[in-house]
Amino acid sequence: MSSQLPAGDVARLAEIFDLYADTVSDGAKCMSPAAFARATSPPVLDTSAFFAVADTEARGVLTKDDFIRFQTLLRDADAAAKLSFSAAEPETASLRALVSADPAASSYLKDRPKISYAEFAQLIDASRAARIRHAFVAADPQGSGTIHIDQLLVIARQFVPLEPTSPISQRLALLSESPDSQRIGYPTFLALISLLSDPSRIRQSAPATSLSPLETDVLNTLASGERGAESATPESISNIIDTCYSALQPVPQAEHKPKPRTGLMEVMFQAYNFAIGAVAGGIGAAVVYPIDLVKTRMQNQRAAVVGEMLYKNSIDCFRKVIRNEGILGLYRGLGPQLVGVAPEKAIKLTVNDFVRSRFTNKQTGEIAVAGEMLAGAMAGASQVVFTNPLEIVKIRLQIQGEMLKEAVGSTKAISRSGAITIIKELGLVGLYKGASACLLRDVPFSAIYFTCYSHLKKDVFREGERQLGMLDLLLAGAIAGMPAAYLTTPADVIKTRLQVVAKQGETVYTGLTDAARKIYKEEGFKAFFKGGPARIFRSSPQFGATLMCYELFHRMVPFPGESHELPQERAAHQSRELSSQTALFHAGNALRLLHDSGYKFGAFVPSSK
Repeated sequence: MSSQLPAGDVARLAEIFDLYADTVSDGAKCMSPAAFARATSPPVLDTSAFFAVADTEARGVLTKDDFIRFQTLLRDADAAAKLSFSAAEPETASLRALVSADPAASSYLKDRPKISYAEFAQLIDASRAARIRHAFVAADPQGSGTIHIDQLLVIARQFVPLEPTSPISQRLALLSESPDSQRIGYPTFLALISLLSDPSRIRQSAPATSLSPLETDVLNTLASGERGAESATPESISNIIDTCYSALQPVPQAEHKPKPRTGLMEVMFQAYNFAIGAVAGGIGAAVVYPIDLVKTRMQNQRAAVVGEMLYKNSIDCFRKVIRNEGILGLYRGLGPQLVGVAPEKAIKLTVNDFVRSRFTNKQTGEIAVAGEMLAGAMAGASQVVFTNPLEIVKIRLQIQGEMLKEAVGSTKAISRSGAITIIKELGLVGLYKGASACLLRDVPFSAIYFTCYSHLKKDVFREGERQLGMLDLLLAGAIAGMPAAYLTTPADVIKTRLQVVAKQGETVYTGLTDAARKIYKEEGFKAFFKGGPARIFRSSPQFGATLMCYELFHRMVPFPGESHELPQERAAHQSRELSSQTALFHAGNALRLLHDSGYKFGAFVPSSK
């Protein structure tokens, strides 16, 4: 029977069995009746009486298969009836006690030594309905068709698990016929009992299709806390369902919640994230650095006439760099780039995750697109403090080969400068030249990028339904980088022009607005998208590789004590939790059915009447 459950549920039940098994039989772990009660009973529900049902071979102990088989039975929608039938069968004399409230059912069983489960289930439903009617009539001696709210709570607790202090109990007065009345009509009473008898009906389907109109009205009133409410939010309805299940706490869990980190552990955790981001960012930067160098040199070309240009296009630039400067020329300026990548990626990823967490709904886990974009924008703004000095040093190193080539044969001597020399020449203020353009580029880039990346993973690659592989993460990161890179190219062009040293005879720019105006006037609108394709080819794979490595490193080298449960694993855990709650709810209904009818396991107890 265990094959009827998902593999994850079977594995979880096996863990519970191993946790509570307290004896050994024939070399295998087993459960005694006491261990079975501990494993299946919350504080308010004693399920030890079901041991005989679970012990199908009457051995006095339960094997793992016995335990899983019993738990499988509990998850059936008609578990209460099946448990009752199993406990009372095969004698119809015992079964008659369960349907004693229905004279016709008792008459049917009178001369039959045995009946089928299907017949029993039908009779038990009718008998339960009869007991509910009898309870209402007994509480309404005047025959008014109504009962007082206090009586409603007492009667309801005979048939459904309902705590007096629960939100449902506190809102029962809203179901009264009028604000001044404290009485509930019979139809509303029936709708309430039916609604609370099986909360899974609310969760499984839309109320409009799974519930009667009056049940829907009762649900909306109890969920919203407003008399006569015509609707209720999904969150409030979910709270009502949870209230129903909370009377029967789920099976004790064997898992351990992580302890809050100490100050030292928090420092180590942030250092761990910093290291992961630095390594991932370094890999991404190194992979695409030659493309970045070509992009920079293309953007720095000032001439509008093709014949005066040093490079015809990106491919021509790539070839000439290799011919004039060698393969290593494609990696000129990589050192400062790698040094700056660590703090840049660390702060960008940290700020984005931090702000996203503040805008994420704690109950649903959802975040609005505006919140996603704002988180990305703040991440982009925060990184400028690191990226602007990095960019200006990198760009000046990248165009050195070009300047040395032009200086050949001239009277002006130009020597190659290192990163330290450039930093000394620029000074602190010079390192932040073009920072406004850097902000204009990085803020929208990150806003677009992180939003697209999140939705590509969730909506296209179905994160949450399966574990994303290397290719999924790489493609999500690369595709998200395409619109982000191209749409922010104008700001990147302006930033490059502001940060490079203008050669003799070239236009000098005094600021962001001045650069934009002069570029448009001298070179036209197309100049703002110079190097756009190269920027896509650089940014797209760089960010794809960076975030792929970042997520994979977190999986491969998890921080000690941290939970790295995947979204689909969390969903599976929530499903198992609901399944466990449902099982206990059914067990409670079965006990209530058996005990209320006067049947005690193993012996018939005559009615006191």
